[in-house]
Amino acid sequence: MSKAAKFAIVAATTVTTICAGTAGYAIATKTVHTQPVAASHAIKPKADPKPRHHHHKRVKIVYVPPPAAAAPAAPAPAPRSQLTNASAVVMQFYQDINNQDYADAWALGGDNIGGSDYNSWVAGYATTASVDVTSYGTWNDGTVWADVSATQTDGSIRTYSGTYTVANGVIVSANITQTS
Repeated sequence: MSKAAKFAIVAATTVTTICAGTAGYAIATKTVHTQPVAASHAIKPKADPKPRHHHHKRVKIVYVPPPAAAAPAAPAPAPRSQLTNASAVVMQFYQDINNQDYADAWALGGDNIGGSDYNSWVAGYATTASVDVTSYGTWNDGTVWADVSATQTDGSIRTYSGTYTVANGVIVSANITQTS
């Protein structure tokens, strides 16, 4: 049997390790070439006084910084049929807040009357347990007026009175005053 037939298989292994740490991620890749393997387990290669093959070890370490924490954008609300009644828009706005469905409330006009970015606006409701529209109506020009009672998580109640301008199913402006 020829020497080529005895040593026909050569093994090479690549090992990749990913380690997470406080400074980021380290990725280590190591390629190891092993001794030739005999083609048949029954045939043992004879010892050679001179080594014909040697081990190669190569380690490559790459540091990858942790991903930057991006501020979450306002989630896109699920499509819903456009509300055409101005009072219905205002009532749905407060129902969405009660349901903690802030993305839909934002889409109904929170972005127009919130006075801040989405995350800050949502954070403003952190201590609000529930919101009740105690009375409301519509004036001849289509402006909605409403009195609102907001129960806080500590049990206290804050009341508000205001007007809302609705166009195309969205609150486009509001003038709201805290009354207690």
